[in-house]
Amino acid sequence: MLKNLEYPAERKLLPQMLASITDEIKNYISDDKWINRLKVCSEEILVNIIDYSNSAKLYISCECLNDELRFEFVDVGTPYNPLEEKPAVDIDAEFDERGIGGLGIFLYTTIMDKIEYKFEDGKNHLIAIKNLSEAVN
Repeated sequence: MLKNLEYPAERKLLPQMLASITDEIKNYISDDKWINRLKVCSEEILVNIIDYSNSAKLYISCECLNDELRFEFVDVGTPYNPLEEKPAVDIDAEFDERGIGGLGIFLYTTIMDKIEYKFEDGKNHLIAIKNLSEAVN
């Protein structure tokens, strides 16, 4: 279980953050396809926090509860619920015809089984849940 790993919110630390998350995922999932999918979801969330939250620090937790892998990303930046302003993404459009933004949110809301957001005690909490029965088959 990863619990409140604290990192400065800097892109140069992204590989270290993802390595910690990936190591934890491997405790529960052996399928490389799902490991990579969950890593990509985590990367999208972390990049958005680092680039847009104005937070100096971020916190990462990952644990298995009731056959679900639960990730929680917390920052003390500007309140922002990415689920509220979820832009429409046309994944069938040609690359140069797509608008900017929204693909990362589309990606992790599609791959994960549940995404929750809350702003509590001055902190953004983004919770991403994956049912292990799907990810291990």
